[in-house]
Amino acid sequence: MIMTNANNLGFLPGNDAGSNTIALQRAIDLGGEIVVSAKGIYDMTGTVFIGDNTTLIFEKGVHIRRQKPNDGTASQLFMNKGCNTGVYNKNITIIGLHIDCNGIESGDWGENSRIVGLRAQVGMIYVEDLIVRDFECIGLLEKDYAIQISAFKNILLEDIYCDGNKDGVHLGWGRGFTIRRGKFRTYDDPIALNAFDYSTSNTHVGWIEDGLIEDCYDLSAPSTVGFFCRILGGCWTDWRSGMEIQHSDTVCHNGNVYRAVLLPNGKRYTSVTPPTHIGIGATATYDGICWVCVREEAVYDCGCRNITIRNVHLQKERRAAVAFSLNNDEYARSYVKGAFPTPHKDIHFDNIVVENNVKYFLYSDYPSENISFKNIELNDALIYFKDHKLDGLIYPPVDITLTDVKNAENNLKADDDHKILVTYPDSI
Repeated sequence: MIMTNANNLGFLPGNDAGSNTIALQRAIDLGGEIVVSAKGIYDMTGTVFIGDNTTLIFEKGVHIRRQKPNDGTASQLFMNKGCNTGVYNKNITIIGLHIDCNGIESGDWGENSRIVGLRAQVGMIYVEDLIVRDFECIGLLEKDYAIQISAFKNILLEDIYCDGNKDGVHLGWGRGFTIRRGKFRTYDDPIALNAFDYSTSNTHVGWIEDGLIEDCYDLSAPSTVGFFCRILGGCWTDWRSGMEIQHSDTVCHNGNVYRAVLLPNGKRYTSVTPPTHIGIGATATYDGICWVCVREEAVYDCGCRNITIRNVHLQKERRAAVAFSLNNDEYARSYVKGAFPTPHKDIHFDNIVVENNVKYFLYSDYPSENISFKNIELNDALIYFKDHKLDGLIYPPVDITLTDVKNAENNLKADDDHKILVTYPDSI
């Protein structure tokens, strides 16, 4: 394997941000193992793109500080090259990356952005066998995530610390992930498994499957919004002439999936011209509606399945620790009449401790099946299932398994017409 010390190519503490970014890109383009060894603060601006079979190692004492470019724009700090090509990058490892956001966000997330829905300091799309280890991101502002990954296969995020206002780890469509030993002090969601989200917050829609979250801390902080882990699904229909469209509405047409990129003000537009352009991430406007193409295959729903969350300490006061959320507001509608959501399925919680005031351990208003709880210290937190009374939306019975969950009988609640089938293996 080729080994390069980026310091020898001009990536140095004290250099101006533009020169450092160019120097690090030059080193990464060589591939193989790239090491940054000289201790200090490295100013960077713009985006560095990482390709196949690349290991990037920042040794102890190396810190990256974001700076705004001279033209006033901003962008992701690190991306994989496949983000722009739609071709999967394989075998990328990043070790020891410590970022100070320094008041910098990635910029425009709407139709004028480079990639609609990508809004992170580290953004990876179309990536396979990705490892991020010993990662720190401080100073997150109100709109950027620390790490955002979508269209992925097999990723490992290990020894993570995120501090600031937005999501720590934000995952979209993909299969096979582990988030291990994470500590989060974020105003918004520490971990988001958002198979569906606002069109300006997700680059794709699709199922998130086969995942593990373990040994994580939701650290105490004075204020918050969101959840320790938010799980989002959605469903949509074929496009039809005359349908009313608002921000983030999703349709399928000619074997492609499109999403509306508008202002989240509740305004509805009548669509009489179908979106027909192709190319993932490509945008076009018809009838005053900007559409982005997010999938080149006919899919009609998305959600999460086969996910385990274990060994977690909930130290932050929250309204709800975990949510299976149905969007139904001016930002997004994850259900529309005529669509058929496939429930979230096989979600497992094991060895979780509620250490602060949490009203709901789980608040679910999206269809779900087969949920298990084991070794949970709920204290007074509720497990609650709510039905949205939306025309045509049907909630299936929820199969729940409770093993060594204190106060389970008193803390399990549901709307009157929401059927719950409970099994207590430890009492059999």
